[in-house]
Formats: sequence, structure tokens, C-alpha cells
Amino acid sequence: MFGRNYARTAALAVAAGSVLFAVPATADAAVTAYTPQTACGASYVTKDSFNLPGGTSTVYLTYSSATGKNCVATIKNSKVGTPSLTGAYLTFGDGSGRQEEYRNLSYYATAYLYAPGQCIYYGGRDYNSGDWWGKGPGWCGK
Repeated sequence: MFGRNYARTAALAVAAGSVLFAVPATADAAVTAYTPQTACGASYVTKDSFNLPGGTSTVYLTYSSATGKNCVATIKNSKVGTPSLTGAYLTFGDGSGRQEEYRNLSYYATAYLYAPGQCIYYGGRDYNSGDWWGKGPGWCGK
């Protein structure tokens, strides 16, 4: 009798443990559900990326030969689904033509810039980064 109750208790503990392990996997799935193509569009190809300080967001530079546009997407890795300051920007090498989005967003920020044949600079920021972080030239379109 003792062995049967012990086996039943062990089975319940294993089942409970499985449920506990399944919860983080579900939460992680929400974090990785967004891609640069989700944010910018299916025709956009990723050219470069970098993480903002602390890894709370990743900034992706993409380009679409179909549209001739560059798109930058700052995709949140934490606070996903919760509105918080998130931003993305693109600019020409001389600093002109800046396009940006910066506001309380739940998943990602995007900005687009038509710059055929020009090199562009790009960057992003979020609630944790403290300021804009950028790179460039990140891509020189055709």
C-alpha cells in the first residue's frame, strides 16, 4: 500500500514538474515570435543587427530590392506585449533624411528610408538603453 501511494505521489510530482517546465517554454515563444520580416515586411532581407545594452532589444537593418527601401526594426526581447519606450531610426551618412519611430510600443518599432545607391546609418533605443545606439554605414543599397 505504501509503495502504491508513493508511486502515485511520484507520478503527480513528475506531471506537475512537466507543467512547470512548459510555462517558461511558452513565455520564451512570445519573446521570439517577432522577426525583422514580421516588422518590416516579407520582402525585406536582414543585412545587419546588434543588441542594445542589456539585450533588452535587438536592432535589425533590412533592405527590400522590391521597394528600394531600407527598414530598421527594434524588436523587444523583454517586456514583450507591454507598452514601453521603443525606437528605431535610419538616416543618410550626412545625418539628413532621418526617419524614426519612438514611442511606447508593445513589440517593435520600425522606420523606413528610400535611399537607392546610398549608405545609411541606423539605430535604436529602448527603455533600458538610456539613449540612441547606432551603427553605420550599415548598408549601401544598389
